[in-house]
Amino acid sequence: MTELMTLPAQWEGMPATFIEGALLAANANPKPLEPETWLPLLVTGGVEEDAPVELNSDDKTAILNHFEMQYRYIKAGEYVLPEQVSWQPEQGVTEELAQFAEGFLTVWPVIEPNWAEQPMSDGTMRMLSALLTTLMLMMDEASMLQQMEDAGVTGMPEPEALYAQLPLMLPEVVMAADEMQQGAAAQAVNPYKDTGRNDACPCGSGKKFKQCCGK
Repeated sequence: MTELMTLPAQWEGMPATFIEGALLAANANPKPLEPETWLPLLVTGGVEEDAPVELNSDDKTAILNHFEMQYRYIKAGEYVLPEQVSWQPEQGVTEELAQFAEGFLTVWPVIEPNWAEQPMSDGTMRMLSALLTTLMLMMDEASMLQQMEDAGVTGMPEPEALYAQLPLMLPEVVMAADEMQQGAAAQAVNPYKDTGRNDACPCGSGKKFKQCCGK
């Protein structure tokens, strides 16, 4: 069982359950992103502050270590949701589960634009949509169900069925993001890898690739 992050003694930010979800959202990023973009959200919970929020070096190191640990566990196929945020039908959606969902959804707006720029398979798109729906239901099930009813959404699985699938959805979305990021890196190393020698040169010269940048 993966453990929640042990927060520093002087920590004044959001609870560990919130941070677990927030870091999973940050790990579900298909493009490189500076941690400073999302780190302040772990303190403020998304509430705007009058002055910029900066973490001290010890807090930042502790958080980034847990962030990296999550990624390594998911990459190895060994990530398991911590006990405090594991769905138990007899308990329902606990305060800790709601905090976990809130953490993910608080960081998600920073990550979402990078997904919008990526071509996605139908399977990945459905998985991502199901994950976000599940987390929104966990935050406020009654309100979300009402919104779906008002929008004419029908045929959705019962919330409990979605909650039970959360341990499968999260790693799949993170790994899909990782594959996109690895693909982008390969494209950056060789931007012509998909260009044939007789294709028009991508530089726009009007020449064939083999007679221009492919010489």
